Amino acid sequence: MIKMKKIILLLILSLIVVGLGISEVTAVSDAETQANDILNKNNTDSKILVVYFSRTGENYNVGNVEVGNTAMVASYIKDYLKADSFEIIPVNKYPDKYQECLDQTTKEKNENARPEIQNKITNFDQYDTIFVGYPIWWGNLPMIMHTFFESYDFNGKKVIPFNTHEGSGDAGTYSTVQKDLPKANVTTDGLALDGKTARSDDGKQKTIDWLKGLGY
Repeated sequence: MIKMKKIILLLILSLIVVGLGISEVTAVSDAETQANDILNKNNTDSKILVVYFSRTGENYNVGNVEVGNTAMVASYIKDYLKADSFEIIPVNKYPDKYQECLDQTTKEKNENARPEIQNKITNFDQYDTIFVGYPIWWGNLPMIMHTFFESYDFNGKKVIPFNTHEGSGDAGTYSTVQKDLPKANVTTDGLALDGKTARSDDGKQKTIDWLKGLGY
């Protein structure tokens, strides 16, 4: 009888542990789902566009994700400003495995490559202000960001950069954006969040506080 009670107790404890695990996974998935929902809805009358390049799959320090770190920040900006959004999608998807992605991005950097973008902004002239987001790769912009900057006329546009990182801050990339877009009004008062913060409520609040500091 005692042995049977122990077995029943162990089964109950196992169910509790499994239940807690499911709750944790569901909470993360819900946050990513909400970000996706926000990013996929546009207001065609908006004069503000949030452009972002973000990578899913295995990310350093945050694990496997369905919505990238930079995309999470982009969703906060878009939602707060009721802006439009555009995701930079490469023709050749980056590997899901972290090390494989590092190898590919190293090759692109060494070759000063311009990875192709599969989608296009058809109404770019409509927007006065462009928020531009990206991760820091090898202490610099992903090479595909140069492809994007070279694909549109930024003359007279206000450009506001933001980025995610794992210890390098903005890595001086806001000045790089200025050099890439000499005819645009590029602010260097950008936002840099590490991956875990970007995926948290604290990251969302820091993003909103930053936007308020910019006068929005």
